[in-house]
Amino acid sequence: MSADLQQIIALVIVALAATLLLVRQWLRRKKPGCGGACACPAEKMRR
Repeated sequence: MSADLQQIIALVIVALAATLLLVRQWLRRKKPGCGGACACPAEKMRR
């Protein structure tokens, strides 16, 4: 395999890994606060 082909394959693998990590992070986002299942005053949650 030529060095150019190896470099292209390595860059594609890195790009796929970075994309996977970003997608996982985006899917795991949590909403701030407790989601309304607690007895916290609404004013405290907005700060």
